[in-house]
Amino acid sequence: MRLNFPLITLVLLGLLLAGSYPVAPAKAQTEPPGIQVTSQSAESNFPNDMRFLLTARSPDEINEVRLYFKLPSKVSSAYRAVEFTPGTTISGESVIRVGLGDSYLPPGSELQYYFELRDRGQRVLRTPSRTFIYEDSRLQWRSISSGIITVYYSGGLTEERAKVVLAASQESMSKMVPVLGIQPTRPLRIVAYGNYRDMRGAIPFRSRATQEQLVTEGQAHTEERVLMVLGSLPGIRGVAAHEFAHLLVAEAAGSAIARMPSWLNEGLAEYANPEPAPTYDEYLRRAIQEGKLQPLWHLTAFNGTPDDIIIAYGHSSSVVQYLIDTHGENKIAEVMRAMRTSLNVNVDEALQQVYGFDQYGVDSAWRGSKGLQPLPPRQTAEPPTLRSTLSPAAQPTPTAPAAAPVPETKPAPAASPAPSGAAPPGAAGCNGSSTDVAWLALLGVVAGMMAVRSKRRQPPALT
Repeated sequence: MRLNFPLITLVLLGLLLAGSYPVAPAKAQTEPPGIQVTSQSAESNFPNDMRFLLTARSPDEINEVRLYFKLPSKVSSAYRAVEFTPGTTISGESVIRVGLGDSYLPPGSELQYYFELRDRGQRVLRTPSRTFIYEDSRLQWRSISSGIITVYYSGGLTEERAKVVLAASQESMSKMVPVLGIQPTRPLRIVAYGNYRDMRGAIPFRSRATQEQLVTEGQAHTEERVLMVLGSLPGIRGVAAHEFAHLLVAEAAGSAIARMPSWLNEGLAEYANPEPAPTYDEYLRRAIQEGKLQPLWHLTAFNGTPDDIIIAYGHSSSVVQYLIDTHGENKIAEVMRAMRTSLNVNVDEALQQVYGFDQYGVDSAWRGSKGLQPLPPRQTAEPPTLRSTLSPAAQPTPTAPAAAPVPETKPAPAASPAPSGAAPPGAAGCNGSSTDVAWLALLGVVAGMMAVRSKRRQPPALT
């Protein structure tokens, strides 16, 4: 093979010369910028609505923006349209209306939200999820926290007072967590008002007459994991502990809270109370002496006269205390688990699984421990007369307590208005359904402060 040296020399020289000159880089293929959110915020306009604000820009006209949001009580999210004028630069607003009626949402509720934006260039932007706390914007708030519990307190309360509320809630949780067999991890919030005038503007709507006659001392909203309390109460430690226990009972029961009888819910809450009211025991002794004690299974809800209701609290508290003293705290957790894990298990079946007896058996055993006559056969339709078998000399002497509860649907007609901004000196106790509890005091009547049961308001629809 013959080599053409001149040709090879020319090729090598060409390559060397080519390497000595810079080569122009290829022109960068840059994409136009996408949709950009320049600002976003959320505002509370309590008690009317929540407003969500957004500004954004894009190379093409932005023509659709939605606000997606989710409440803790809902499994799925919902959305609202954002009002804005289409363009490459926009400012928009979306409003979620709440209020004090059927769309009521308690202050302290947590909302998760994000925006989704689209433009005519088929670009889509979903913003990272944010958390918003719906505050009572009429007041200035401070907060203290410990673990998952946060207490928000208004200017009318001192930090020391807020610490009392926080400590009572911590005490309630420490006592009830092993009883209920739970390990709460999600936040629990307490909104503590400094006076009743401010708190009255935050509670669900009631008739004007009822608002004037009743003072709400506390209200637990289990779905939102929020507790409102009147922090200036002299007995706030007991109120906060009792009401906070309702949040824990609801977590332990899950969806079965709707099937839980009031005697078990209220009895457990009173078990958590470090300062139980002597009124309950006094009325219970009086009911035993006068033969007015109803069967336990009649206490699915607390209804009737003021005496009937407060007797129900005393009865419930005593029965729950008996179950725990006799069979141990861990059995209560088993009852909760039995009800929570099956939609078809009612309280009688859960009690039967755990204790070997139903409500009839629980009541019978409790009455035996008190020296009462046994319950009549189950077939008996009429409420039994159940006087104590103790000798007359051993019978307790009934005393007229300072307070008795009144159903909210039957307020006393001659009650005086509640004093503006003032808290009552105390109330007989807590009352509420399985998902909501309200402490209420009736002013200006001979019986003094009385507690009233309030019906649960549904949260706003998410569709």
